[in-house]
Amino acid sequence: MMQVQRRDRELYARPMRQLCAFILAVMLLTQVALAAYAWSLADQRFLPALERKAQTIGVALAGRLTRAIDQGTPLAQAATASAAWQAILARHGDIAYILLTDASGKVLYRGGAGAEVIAPEDYLDTRADIVHRYVRHGQVHVGVERGYVRTRLLALRYDLAILLLASLCIAFEALWFIITLNFSAPVRQVIAVMRHMAAGDFRHRTSAGPPEALAARLNALEARINDGFREVAQRAAVPGQQAVGAIVLRRLRARYRFDEDDSGVALPRLRIVTVRLLTFLCVFAAMVAQPVLAQHGAASALPVSAFVLALALTLAWAGPWSDRVGRRRSYVSGALVAGAALACTAFAPHLALLMLARATAGAGVGLMLSACHGYAHDNADGGGARALAQLAGGAAVAACCAPAAGAVLADHVGHAGAYLAGTAAALAGAVLAAAVLDGRVGRPRLSGPAPRMTLACLGVVTTAFLYAALVMFLIPRLTMQLDGAGLLPLLGGLGAALLARLFARASRPGRRWCMLAGLAGACGPIAAALLAPS
Repeated sequence: MMQVQRRDRELYARPMRQLCAFILAVMLLTQVALAAYAWSLADQRFLPALERKAQTIGVALAGRLTRAIDQGTPLAQAATASAAWQAILARHGDIAYILLTDASGKVLYRGGAGAEVIAPEDYLDTRADIVHRYVRHGQVHVGVERGYVRTRLLALRYDLAILLLASLCIAFEALWFIITLNFSAPVRQVIAVMRHMAAGDFRHRTSAGPPEALAARLNALEARINDGFREVAQRAAVPGQQAVGAIVLRRLRARYRFDEDDSGVALPRLRIVTVRLLTFLCVFAAMVAQPVLAQHGAASALPVSAFVLALALTLAWAGPWSDRVGRRRSYVSGALVAGAALACTAFAPHLALLMLARATAGAGVGLMLSACHGYAHDNADGGGARALAQLAGGAAVAACCAPAAGAVLADHVGHAGAYLAGTAAALAGAVLAAAVLDGRVGRPRLSGPAPRMTLACLGVVTTAFLYAALVMFLIPRLTMQLDGAGLLPLLGGLGAALLARLFARASRPGRRWCMLAGLAGACGPIAAALLAPS
């Protein structure tokens, strides 16, 4: 039977994989082509703008020197204010040099790189005359490097690659969700009904679909077969044909199963893939702000510890509540709490409110994850292992791209941008959960006996400690000290993805060990801050 199911699965699995690969390849090629086109136009579009900026700065400096000459200050004396010139160069990093000469061409001031010997092939030089009462006293040269734009783009290549990876991961999750719900799930229903019909069972039908769909035609065929059997049963009940009719009905019922009383129900629509996208949005909202640390020195470990501890405690106790109120209410409540907490974190004025906001965000994320796990438990298709694989797959993909994307956002937009991106992801999850999840009460998750201490339980506790200390605290701290350090969060995200796939295969450690792992994870950042204070 398993071979038949695997062979049937290939009817839709292979085309779906090929379609996803084709669409993602088209998206990748499109983005690469647009990036290459923008790269080729960089000098044509940005270099003239830099030249106009340099000309504007030169004219402003020439005007300032003209006013100084008008007040009786010689040009040579005005050129000695080197601090002002250095401040201009420090404020405008795209300006390569400033050069001041008198009327004879003598250099009065030289600052920046490239002013020693102005090479036209390397630098674009702009000139502004210093004219006072129709007399030319000198010139201000302001230059920009011709390769400045390409140099800046090369410096951003890792950030652009990380953003490309994040966009492809998000597109993959959305594409997988849409194709599965609209293609794979209906085809699986059709295959299941056809398999039942081939075995002589005509009591099952697919969910309602468009009139021209294959599923609707299959339902119509099965309805005609059941109607035909009911007509035979009515004729068999006619006086004079009861003896022959009983023999015919007995043989038909021995070989086939009919929907005699019209009580057959439609097969439920398989929506286990929903938990994958919901888990992706949940983990993305939690981890996109992970590389962002508050500017509180060694005390920056406290908000991280508050988040981990609140997450672990919520995961340990939110399961029964999610079973009672339903998955949709549980997920939407957690998403709204997490989104509001992340938005408040972006503008928390001091450490105490920051810790409170991070703890609230951890509790909201815990509610979302508990609802995802409960939904996988309620709608496990093909066993709980496949449902947990869907959940771990969404978490792993989000863990790969979210920390690196958060580091890039924090570097270019600010810390508030990373937190607001997490808020947007949480709210998107709330909208999706309200649209696709039902409001019925969840199936209770039975809590077996508390597991004893095993190597797997100790591994969970140790991994929680090391992950919180290294990935959630030390790597963001290094990211703050390095320029363009989006690679370190990416490596940390890959480690989180591997852990998600690994522990999805492990046995359930139990509430006691989950709380112990949360306590160890909360101690990790504090221990790292004490051991590495600088």
